[in-house]
Amino acid sequence: MDTDKVLVLNNSFEPLHVCTARRAVILLFTGRAERVEDSLRIIRSPSIVWVLPAVIRLHRYVKRPVSPAISFNKKNILKRDGYTCQYCGRNGGERMTIDHIIPRSLGGRTVWENVVSACRACNLKKGNKPLQEVRMALLRKPSKPASAFYLGIMVHSPHRVMSWNKYLPSEVGADLRRDRF
Repeated sequence: MDTDKVLVLNNSFEPLHVCTARRAVILLFTGRAERVEDSLRIIRSPSIVWVLPAVIRLHRYVKRPVSPAISFNKKNILKRDGYTCQYCGRNGGERMTIDHIIPRSLGGRTVWENVVSACRACNLKKGNKPLQEVRMALLRKPSKPASAFYLGIMVHSPHRVMSWNKYLPSEVGADLRRDRF
């Protein structure tokens, strides 16, 4: 039950965070949340058969502080790109590097829109040249993530559920629809 993830909505139906199914069941049993959508998973005990929720909504409104800007660093770039090389599509986990699409020596800046994750082989192949010169293409155009919460949702790729799409902002829902499940 700890591997299954559940989307937690605020009282106003805005997404708050992702929790484990165990935590979601506790919130439901204690009356602090209500079930919005069910998953396909079922858990059983000797006396109860329980459908695990996919989305729950808290009964009380939780005030959220204004979220600070997401730090621009290697870890967050790799999370944004799902630890996948943006040139060949290879999933390299923690051994990925980051690459400037337009090299710094050619005037490229170190910003969200110009930096992508790359495997070592593609980074070496591209070197200090523009994409057109080495005949390489990006799998998807890089952009700045909307917030740290949505960056976290994209990280949990094996746990994402299609039923979450209608509760997430359009740019994140589009990312979820584009990815394979």
